[in-house]
Amino acid sequence: MAEKAAHHTTTIVSRPSIFEVIAQENLSSTIYPALKKIFYYITLKNPEQLKWLNQYFDEIFLTLNTVCQYLYLKKYGGTFSENFYDLTRVSYSTNSKPTNNQLYFGLALVVCIPYLRNKCDMYIDQLQIKYKLQLKEKIFITLNKIVYTCWEALCLTYYIKYINGSSQSHSPLLDIAGMVLTYKDIEPSNNEPLTQLSIKESIKNYLLYGLSHSLELGAFFMQFLNWWHSENLQSKFIAYPIPNPPKSRPMHM
Repeated sequence: MAEKAAHHTTTIVSRPSIFEVIAQENLSSTIYPALKKIFYYITLKNPEQLKWLNQYFDEIFLTLNTVCQYLYLKKYGGTFSENFYDLTRVSYSTNSKPTNNQLYFGLALVVCIPYLRNKCDMYIDQLQIKYKLQLKEKIFITLNKIVYTCWEALCLTYYIKYINGSSQSHSPLLDIAGMVLTYKDIEPSNNEPLTQLSIKESIKNYLLYGLSHSLELGAFFMQFLNWWHSENLQSKFIAYPIPNPPKSRPMHM
């Protein structure tokens, strides 16, 4: 009995709050539009030679995102945004480090689903500016709305179940991969003197530390850039001058 209570207490303590898991999801969703704006500004400097950056941005982002997420999943056990909030993934069935199959499957879900979603949104935007749509295009738009609504409803259901404790996973994608989020274990401090470490190992540790924190700082900057851009557009829209009222015409008798 006491053993079950101790296990239950440990599960509650190591379980992130709904605010933390939503915050890391928001960070993950902010990187794509912020990086796209940066690429757009770079292209403006030399549009003739750099226009391919905008044309193939989704594929470039897919490659960079895959490499980044793989390195973070392999080293820290969580994606970039999850590691930013000191969260890691564990296997739901064994409550231990995910297997390689789970890691690769989780990686595919993390990078491929947003890529397909962005491609679908771009195609929908192109269809909406067309003057006349074909029947199959109208069906595609309708199906996209249905799928999107069902997906949002499913995610909301997972949030509610996660809040009331009936589900250990807050996300359907994590649930499909058989993993849940938990806090990272505090790594024990290494009491070995620095002189005992090889120069190669020390340089490697410093480079990894610098790269990790520079990426996190860059993510914060991109999040700020995205916020600033949206606020700037809103202020420009509000700042439009109000036209003067029309002059009254003199009445002719």
